[in-house]
Amino acid sequence: MPNAQRAFRFAVFSILTILGAGTARADWLADGNSLASGALGAIRSAVVPDGFGGAIVVWRDFRNFNADIYVQRIDGSGNLIWGPFGTPVVTLSGTQDYPAVLTDGLGGAIVTWHDARSGNNDIYAQHFAANGLPMWTVNGIPICVQPGSQLFPQIASDGNGGAVITWMDVRAGSYDIYAQRVTSAGAIQWLANGLLICNAAGDQYNPVIIADGVGFTIISWFDYRSGNEDIYVQRVNNLGAGLWTSNGVALTTNSSTQWYPSIVSDGANGAIVAWSELRNGTYDIFASRIDAAGLIQWAFNGNSVTSATGHQGGAFPPSIVADGTGGAIIAWHDGRDGLANHVYAQRMSSFGTSLWTPDGIPVCTAPDAQGYPTLISDAGGGAVIAWHTATGAFLDARAQHINASGVAQWAASGIELAPGPGNQENARIVSDGASGAIVAWEDSRSGASRPHAQRIETRHGFWGRPEPNVDAVADIPNDQGGKVKVNWDASGHDVFGTESITHYSIWRATDEASALAAIANGVAVRRPSELPQNAPTDYYWEWVGTQDAHYRTHYTFSASTRSDSTVQDNGDAAFFVSAHTADPTVFFDSNVMIGHSVDNLAPAAPLALIAQRAGADVLLRWNRVRVPDLRDYAVYRGTSTGVTAVPINFLSSSVDTIMVDPGAPPSALYYIVTANDVHDNQGAASNEASVAATTDAGGTPSIRALTVLQNYPNPFAGSTDLSIGLPGSGDVSIEVYDVAGRRVRSE
Repeated sequence: MPNAQRAFRFAVFSILTILGAGTARADWLADGNSLASGALGAIRSAVVPDGFGGAIVVWRDFRNFNADIYVQRIDGSGNLIWGPFGTPVVTLSGTQDYPAVLTDGLGGAIVTWHDARSGNNDIYAQHFAANGLPMWTVNGIPICVQPGSQLFPQIASDGNGGAVITWMDVRAGSYDIYAQRVTSAGAIQWLANGLLICNAAGDQYNPVIIADGVGFTIISWFDYRSGNEDIYVQRVNNLGAGLWTSNGVALTTNSSTQWYPSIVSDGANGAIVAWSELRNGTYDIFASRIDAAGLIQWAFNGNSVTSATGHQGGAFPPSIVADGTGGAIIAWHDGRDGLANHVYAQRMSSFGTSLWTPDGIPVCTAPDAQGYPTLISDAGGGAVIAWHTATGAFLDARAQHINASGVAQWAASGIELAPGPGNQENARIVSDGASGAIVAWEDSRSGASRPHAQRIETRHGFWGRPEPNVDAVADIPNDQGGKVKVNWDASGHDVFGTESITHYSIWRATDEASALAAIANGVAVRRPSELPQNAPTDYYWEWVGTQDAHYRTHYTFSASTRSDSTVQDNGDAAFFVSAHTADPTVFFDSNVMIGHSVDNLAPAAPLALIAQRAGADVLLRWNRVRVPDLRDYAVYRGTSTGVTAVPINFLSSSVDTIMVDPGAPPSALYYIVTANDVHDNQGAASNEASVAATTDAGGTPSIRALTVLQNYPNPFAGSTDLSIGLPGSGDVSIEVYDVAGRRVRSE
């Protein structure tokens, strides 16, 4: 073989390993997840979001043959965080009842309840950390233990990690309204046993409370000071001072009965209050807005939400949620057809006008009765509403999505949250903060009422997690770059028996110009208005691949990138995955994740470097390195042997395989060359070549042994190149073997 280097190309066979199919598992179950094994007689549940895509649910529980309080945290995938049995809040003798709960913003919660451990009802509270451990005294700290009963506590944030708790209090012989502020550490901030909010003549009942957005709270209640029930409201600062008229501002003083208010922030430090009123011979729904200064913004005595025939609300308060534009959406159960209660809703503008059909739109008018609606905002001017429906001998929990125009988005009677026997009642709903909602209810399918919950995807009403979850966008190692692996958890509906998901599509972010070019080439592109939930708003998205659904738990896809990571640019690229159904309009987008590809393979070392003096110059020559991403060669020079590729030895760079060192010093010189690719990878050094001080006799390649360099490409399919350096001329034979020791090629 006349040359000291020769490249050989040979064919190889690819071996495809077929992995056993995994079994996909959805953490959410089709009929909801039990929150506590062993629970008994669970009622009066309340729920709040945990701030991390899950929810915290509290309820009264009779498992110890005493009315106790338990709590559970469930994450966004349906996993029970605080143990399979729930966490006890209080298990002392005496009745503990009517719990209310507030998220602490850190994955934990503050729970309050009324408690008869001392004989009469008092108010207690407990703070649970994100891991479910109590942070205050076991069985809770006293909020109010004044003689006489304190009942029905409600809770709101104090804007600083603590809470403001309000309740109705009979210490003075009639029911008055009191409140207390407690820090996240359990330190009482106002007067011992509570601060008086209202002690007007007559009784004041059933306070409700909200945070106003600046660390203060607004409390509303119904009030007998005039001899019949009226609605009052008061704003309290963080020092416990009432900011409006002493004993509260009257929203309505009609001679008819007004009771059971519901309250929500108006987004401007004021509030919107809705109530049920016996004004026209039947109960109707009214509402009023009051601003931060205590001035009523709608009509005194309230604006009509509905005055349809039959009773609306009555002793069952309407539910209310802010619509995001200064108005509110209100839901109630409605007896206008005279046969059974149904669920209706109305959207009120910030000016108090009805935005949907007069007297409200029907949410569910199925033949059997519906009741106890609760709702959350859909973040787009609409709402997701949950309730229970009497179906034959049972109560079923159901839900419906109403858009900003008042149009139902799901099936006519809503979706059933827990198909099967037993009662599912008193549904309570919260947002998961990620295009979904979590509904909790009390469920008697096992014979004993236990708390259950279900997540709903709010766009199409699918239970659980139909959207995939991208958990990694990472470089594929040991390649020349240009690709990342996109890993995702399967859709919760990609399972045997459900089989709703047909395939997944993988999408990569791009700019507008590239998106338009892709469209021109027939590539599918999604515009910014079609983005997944957590995507930057200026991204366009181009389709990069599709993968069929196979009922697996996890999937991975090798996706191309537009550039690799370099010193100048990290080459980050954003990806998401969409799970598709047989209906092309029904698909579920994952979260967005960012990653980049890296060229992990440096070029091989240049072979056969030769240096020769020519007068005052030194001529250098070496063999070409065969890689497609070669940028240039770096030449290093030293005055003693053992030259290394460090900056102090750098001489120059060249895109060719020859270079002149002009006017080289008249001394012994030593040279090496490295190859560099476009991604700033520097290969190993060549052999060292040298020249003497004065002669024009150049050094010769110092290859003293057989050298086999990394093959290219690697990994490969079909063929690859091998570069082999020899210490001298001669005949060569090459045999290539696979991993099983079989000869696949000889040369």
